[in-house]
Amino acid sequence: MSTAAHRAHTEHASGTPRHHVAAFDPGEWPKYLRTHDGVEYRVRPVRDDDFERERRFLTELSPASRYNRMMGLMGAPSKELVEHLVHVDYRHEMALAAVVGNAEDESIIAVARYCGDPDQSEYAVAVADEWQSRGIGTALSKILFEYAKSHGVRRMYATTFTCNNRMLKLARDMHMNTHLASYDPAVVEAWRTL
Repeated sequence: MSTAAHRAHTEHASGTPRHHVAAFDPGEWPKYLRTHDGVEYRVRPVRDDDFERERRFLTELSPASRYNRMMGLMGAPSKELVEHLVHVDYRHEMALAAVVGNAEDESIIAVARYCGDPDQSEYAVAVADEWQSRGIGTALSKILFEYAKSHGVRRMYATTFTCNNRMLKLARDMHMNTHLASYDPAVVEAWRTL
């Protein structure tokens, strides 16, 4: 689904960057889950130190998956984009990573995120190709939606291509309403009240 990462890096009156003002409760994370075929993975918030893990995750997506995730952007992710994606304000937005491995060997296998106004926050999710169709996108999205609701988000929306069958199925699994975008017949808009 589309990149939910168009927020401004605003500052509060204190001069502290917004993404450092709120912190998630570390006691809640990580959450331990299993794929449909029994492989354990962990879910935790994306952190500032995830730069290399996030860059590797995006770079290793297949061209088709990257095209669908970035809504048409095909090139390798820029340093600025990756920095933008790993600096998360845990009160006004959230990015959750599904990870495997430990310490320096930890790898991101999926990311789900939202950002925007509480009345309508943009939602996006991507799963590494080898981990697709194993229930990770749905499980990660359910945790993200619960987090968003508990932090005052009232509506989630997303956009995806009409040919992106996996994301359309995920939208249905998440009980999102869908329709063709009025501005582009190749795009589907999805939304759900939390």
